[in-house]
Amino acid sequence: MKKSAAFILAAWLAFSGVSAFAAPTLSDNFDSYANGNLVGQGSWAQTGATATSPVQVNSGVVTIGNTGQDIYDPFSSPLTLADGQSLYFSVAINVSAAQATGDYFMHFTPDAGNSSLFYDRLFVKSTTGGYLLGLEGTAGGGAVVNYGTTVLNLGTSYNVALAYNYSATTATNSVVSVYVNPTDPTVANDTAYLSTPWGSTNPDTNQIAAVNFRQGSASSAPTLTVDNLVVSQSFADVITVPEPSSLALAAVGGIAFLVSFRRKR
Repeated sequence: MKKSAAFILAAWLAFSGVSAFAAPTLSDNFDSYANGNLVGQGSWAQTGATATSPVQVNSGVVTIGNTGQDIYDPFSSPLTLADGQSLYFSVAINVSAAQATGDYFMHFTPDAGNSSLFYDRLFVKSTTGGYLLGLEGTAGGGAVVNYGTTVLNLGTSYNVALAYNYSATTATNSVVSVYVNPTDPTVANDTAYLSTPWGSTNPDTNQIAAVNFRQGSASSAPTLTVDNLVVSQSFADVITVPEPSSLALAAVGGIAFLVSFRRKR
């Protein structure tokens, strides 16, 4: 009986995509921080010298304005991707204002505190009825921002996942994608909101060391809140599903029911 129960649990975990041993590269729900400046709490630090309009945290939610201080959170150690490997970044966003020009509010850097090499830039621009998300691999070298076509609503929370797929074939062959409210732990089973090739002659990178929030300019940048930041090499860690612990408990409950049912028979 014990062997049967163990087999059922193992099979359920395998088919559900839940890993008992998966650990995100970085995870921050901001719940443990005092209200006020985010920099100086946890491992959050300032990018560059501009300290005006500091990024704020209030009741476990971060507010990103449309101008001022830029910040970053370093990984415990830089991550090096092999050819074909991906890294995923997700945040719950709620955009309250966007501009027609558009600007980016999130990206990653190859080393912590880097103030010039910004990769996988996530943009927001206004459109009729709401806003659009856009992507740019990195600036310069003829780079352009590509925007999705599905209009998202102001004042609505979305779980947004960025995917950076590194390719060593050429120095500019990586692909960046964004997903909105993905639900399947297998990335190929989700439909990307937007997927775009690198689009710049500036080289991509296989080293990632920090995730960054950016406050751009008042004429182009969005105003939004962010929560539940996750960085992981597993797409299952960044999708919108119950916590793995909750799923596991549900599975254990189901197994207990099956065992009890078999005993009664």
